[in-house]
Amino acid sequence: MILKGEMSMLNIIYLQAFDINEIFKKLKLKRDGSPQFFMRIPIVIDCAELDFSSGRKLIHDFPALKAGLIDLGFTPIGVRNTPENMKGLLLKSGWTVLPAHTKALNSIANNTAQDSLREKEERNLNTKAIPSADPVTANTQNPAPAKPAEKQSSLTIDRPVRSGQQVYAAGGDLTILATTSAGSEIMADGSIHVYGALRGRVLAGVKGNKSARIFCSSLQAELIVIAGRYQLLDESNTTLIGKPAMIRLEGEKLIIEPLS
Repeated sequence: MILKGEMSMLNIIYLQAFDINEIFKKLKLKRDGSPQFFMRIPIVIDCAELDFSSGRKLIHDFPALKAGLIDLGFTPIGVRNTPENMKGLLLKSGWTVLPAHTKALNSIANNTAQDSLREKEERNLNTKAIPSADPVTANTQNPAPAKPAEKQSSLTIDRPVRSGQQVYAAGGDLTILATTSAGSEIMADGSIHVYGALRGRVLAGVKGNKSARIFCSSLQAELIVIAGRYQLLDESNTTLIGKPAMIRLEGEKLIIEPLS
């Protein structure tokens, strides 16, 4: 028997209200947008902002929440930041009660602001600005029709991806010109290129592109996924850990090869 600690990245749902139908609706939209990525993904429920004044009602809803998460293809891990007097009832309802996460109690507002900023950045990344007409030469009576926004075909990041950060290249390839840290998560609908050490979780071909590949200068990733087929590096028999490598999908199996 070997007991070993790992920094696995969990996905946290921060509940600020308990409308179970709305929760399932939003989760279904996310799952349907990237089904290969969200398949059996581990979920922790954070209740730091949840009003437990109607505790008895919530206890009846939490078993339904767990069952619904499983039906949607997620893997519920546990619930955290709950009142002491609710923990026994939550355990009886089938949930694992995790230790309180004090950082979350003070950072949800910041997370919300960061999420809004990230969504704005993603919108900017996924479109190219249309240059405005020269005010001197523009024909104001018959202006030229605006060009449609072009979808970004690739995304390049020139800085390290830190632990806890997530980068997603929608609709194309992702290139990281630096390293990725343990606990980070990088994803792309196409292939992924990392010019430094590749750590954390790496998911290529998120929407089912089986021809996507992963390239890196130093293979140290915790989890490797291409088109939903995954491999834990610790469980692989590769000799390329810490070395330049390319990962591709052959049938249903991930192949790790030296990057020459």
